[in-house]
Amino acid sequence: MLKKLLLNNRTLPVPVPLRTLAEALSWVESALVPPGHTLTRVVLNGRVICSGLAEAGSLPLADAGQRLDERTRLEILVDSPVDLSIQALDAIHNLASVVLGTLKPLAVGLWQSKPIDRQPEVETVRGDLRLVLDLMNHLFGLVDAGNADAAALQGIATMLARVETGLQMARANSDWRGVAKILLNRLEPLLKELVVEADSMQVRVLASRPAQGGRTGALAADSGWS
Repeated sequence: MLKKLLLNNRTLPVPVPLRTLAEALSWVESALVPPGHTLTRVVLNGRVICSGLAEAGSLPLADAGQRLDERTRLEILVDSPVDLSIQALDAIHNLASVVLGTLKPLAVGLWQSKPIDRQPEVETVRGDLRLVLDLMNHLFGLVDAGNADAAALQGIATMLARVETGLQMARANSDWRGVAKILLNRLEPLLKELVVEADSMQVRVLASRPAQGGRTGALAADSGWS
């Protein structure tokens, strides 16, 4: 049976019999995770079982049934909506900045291309844009819908979705000059605005974030351990 585990890098004893990984995660969720917090990373004996939102019931059967004993090293990371929001905003900012750096050179090449030319870089930009939108949708699930910063980002997300549709149509017609115009006249300004808004929201979220020591201490206090 499991004797101890690492929760947010803090070693905690396990006072109940836990024989499998599924049992351990279920107990952690019910006994140690404060309301609104989420399991985001599980590492068993050095192997990453899941990285992202994790729940005991969502594990693959082979992993859920992993046997635990006193030598098992189980590491679990728990994040709050504030932590997850900061992570999402950081990822949005970084990816938008990377895409911005590619637009002008790509647009120049597209403007000089012929309809018969293949342009795989356009699909790469579309894929990155879809990833940005996925990250933004993830963020919207974490923050208050009435948040002014979130409302501004939602407006940008709506316009980015329209740009993605426009790129798809122009690409389907091999209209490379049309794609170039969309990249420079529509996508570039939106991504610049997105970077600014993401930075602004991240500053406000960071200002409202509790001290790290307080979060870990709260987890221990909720479990009855000091």
